[in-house]
Amino acid sequence: MNLTRKRSLALSAIVIPIFTLISPSVPAHADVGSAIAPESWALVTSKHPHRAHYVPYEPTWDGDDDAVVGRTNQPKNITRAFFQVKVSSLAAKRVFRADLALGIRDGSDCDTQIEVWETTAIGPRTTWKRQPRWLRKLSTTTPELTCPSVIGISHSVTQAVQDAAARGDEYLTIGLRSADESVAGRRLYRTTSVRENSGPALITRYNTAPDVPSELSVRNGCQGAAAGPDVGTSTPSLRATATDPDTETNAEVLRVRFEWADASGAKLGESVSAETSSPSPHCVTVPAGQLTDGGRYTWRARTENAYRTENPDGTGWLEGWDHSAWTPWQPEFTVDTTKPGQPLISSADFPQGQVGGRVGLPGTFTLSPNGSPDVASYSYSFSTGQTGKVAVSADGSAVLTYTPTLTFPATLTVSSVDRAGNQGPATTYTFRAAPAAPPTVSSAVYPPDVPGGGVGVPGEFVFGVNGVDDATTFRYRLESSPEQNVAVGADGTATVTITPTRAGANRLTVTTLNAAGVRLGTKTYTFTVGAA
Repeated sequence: MNLTRKRSLALSAIVIPIFTLISPSVPAHADVGSAIAPESWALVTSKHPHRAHYVPYEPTWDGDDDAVVGRTNQPKNITRAFFQVKVSSLAAKRVFRADLALGIRDGSDCDTQIEVWETTAIGPRTTWKRQPRWLRKLSTTTPELTCPSVIGISHSVTQAVQDAAARGDEYLTIGLRSADESVAGRRLYRTTSVRENSGPALITRYNTAPDVPSELSVRNGCQGAAAGPDVGTSTPSLRATATDPDTETNAEVLRVRFEWADASGAKLGESVSAETSSPSPHCVTVPAGQLTDGGRYTWRARTENAYRTENPDGTGWLEGWDHSAWTPWQPEFTVDTTKPGQPLISSADFPQGQVGGRVGLPGTFTLSPNGSPDVASYSYSFSTGQTGKVAVSADGSAVLTYTPTLTFPATLTVSSVDRAGNQGPATTYTFRAAPAAPPTVSSAVYPPDVPGGGVGVPGEFVFGVNGVDDATTFRYRLESSPEQNVAVGADGTATVTITPTRAGANRLTVTTLNAAGVRLGTKTYTFTVGAA
């Protein structure tokens, strides 16, 4: 026999057209298919009981090496064939159906019934005298309307593949022999590629159990942020992400089952999320009345995957749910629905109801829990527009820094927020910032009390910060002319030259600004310009 092989594409990645004959289309979820080529095959013959014919399988386009099964009388000879398939990829999968698909060459006796068996493994020393053990009969083929067929005849091996998958076996060996080896008749099974088909293959329909849920979190509402060990509601939401290994090749229907229990481990309830057809977050909300304020609880989840496929015996549908293992019980969380009390506010820089501090100069407020034991932060807002949250220190207090920008009365509103996110009633605190000392202005050419200079006569003006040490800029303007800036010098002054353009009284406005651009103090300097 010609054992020469020409390698073609690896069959493990090829879906063979014979699917359309041996695996009817079904409605759709969790019903995935694969075509697995044999890794080797062997032929044994009674005429040559010590001759081995073991072939590592490679699909080709021009081979003529048939697997002959049956009997001839002239000369008398009985032949049997074996195909060994690697099935480790099916380990732990739910196999619905499995068929060994083989093309049949012209010249076969299609009335010859063929028995399909599970056997022990084959190898290079497999002969008639050293045959594998025939373990169990899986099916018997009946005369086929399509025989002979290059497209493929299917031989049911479902039970053997299901058992191999359950055990996690690496290989399965299928043996073929005539149902009555005392009667002449044989089939010629093709072991090579024919037309668009890729040769023998184990065709399976199966479902893989879904993955254990990931990204688990407890939330105050399914769309809320993940909570910590304290949850501010007695109806928290439990959330997890569901995925399935078969999603890349098939639309999968997934849901997540959640269970929750008290700290002693006593189960309190369970719920199943809505079904989805793709990997996504799943969420359920614990019903009211099951959890109480101050109670500690734990929970776990598993993914469930719907399957539906045609029953191999044609009697209807196989339907159900495969599921993952449970996640571990999650770290305990505590239900806390009690709001904290009103906080205390105090400030040495900005006394309540008084004028204190000054515009542009930072000051602090101290926020205290006022007896509430689990304050985690304070939510605050100023009437001038600033809002935010500040975390607490070990004693539950927090320091809030504020820089006034106006001398108008301002109000600080503060609420305590506990570890569960509960926000208590607000405390208000009213204060008022003083203005900074106004800058000083002087000029030898244009003194404030007597006429000086003249129209078109330049004069120097000296600005001083007047003790305001955070001033960085002087901003000045003569009458309605554009504003101009000059930096504060190291000595706290700046000198500018101004040329008046009209006689009589002139007003020069000077303002100090800090580095943040806050106006600190303003001085209006009036001087008289003499006649030209």
